[in-house]
Amino acid sequence: MKVTLDEVAARAGVSLATVSRVLGRRGAVAESTRAKVLEAMSELGYSRSTLLHDAPRRLVAVSAPGNPEHWQVQVCTRVAKALQDHDLLVTRPLVETDPEPLQTAIDAGAVALVTTTMTSLNTEIPCIRVAEQSATEEDGGPGTDVPVEGAGGPGSADVIAARLDLGGGMTTAFEHLRAIGHRRIGLICNDSGELSVQLIRRFLAEHPARNLGLNLEDWISRVPKSFSGGSRAVLELKDATCTAVIVQSALQLHGALHGLRNRHLQVPRDMSVVGFGDSPTMKFTGPPATVLGLDVEGLSNALIAATLQTLRISTTGLPSVPPVFRPRLVARTSTTAARQ
Repeated sequence: MKVTLDEVAARAGVSLATVSRVLGRRGAVAESTRAKVLEAMSELGYSRSTLLHDAPRRLVAVSAPGNPEHWQVQVCTRVAKALQDHDLLVTRPLVETDPEPLQTAIDAGAVALVTTTMTSLNTEIPCIRVAEQSATEEDGGPGTDVPVEGAGGPGSADVIAARLDLGGGMTTAFEHLRAIGHRRIGLICNDSGELSVQLIRRFLAEHPARNLGLNLEDWISRVPKSFSGGSRAVLELKDATCTAVIVQSALQLHGALHGLRNRHLQVPRDMSVVGFGDSPTMKFTGPPATVLGLDVEGLSNALIAATLQTLRISTTGLPSVPPVFRPRLVARTSTTAARQ
């Protein structure tokens, strides 16, 4: 039976984070504590891949969540390249969908995980990630803005490198659509995933019709992240008398445009469409899509800086409050004034 790091930590009487530091040869660990961990490993017969055991270059896992958005892939690609430029080894396991690839990377010696996932993964190594900006103390109060080990729960070591102001982004989209006469605004989002959960929450909280006694749930379509899902969802919202929609993924947006064309409806005359996240294809949709663009470079740089500081490669230190990135509106021709 495979011995787990939980068992090693329990036998040695230390935390998972301490075991991780011993295995990754990072951070300050007292020699007596290190000896207890090594002794526990020996007693339990714990083994790990020794391929990188004595290598001077450290291994870092850089991962987007399962079924990622385009901006998440872009950020991870930039981060991976930058870390390689700093002489770090990089692996790209999937996260959220299956824990085994990440655990394999940890067993092979990964000393940190860098991810665009917006939820804690309760890892036994530092998890350097993005979180949502909260206008209140929903996330545990101001103290959670400071990168600390254990912020994500028992055994975890979350480092919040940046925050996304999804509420501000949703407000920006609503302000744009309201300014051109739209009130019945719908949302097409994925049927699973932390990002869709946060988008729905912000949609309900920021919607311009939230105080009119309407059931805004009727204007939310949760569908698979697929072309067909977008096609079906936009027609459902059109039948619900929506005149504009905000769409989470590029696949759903392409499907929504196709679905409307098949019903002989025109964008933006019959339905205005706003996408979440920009990508090269958004300029060439029919018509070019108005989107909430994300600062890919800024997010990437924040994750890179946090990783280098966490691994003691950089001594500049992290800001006491992580930088906040608000999606900006890139207005193209998929939105126009609502028909009266």
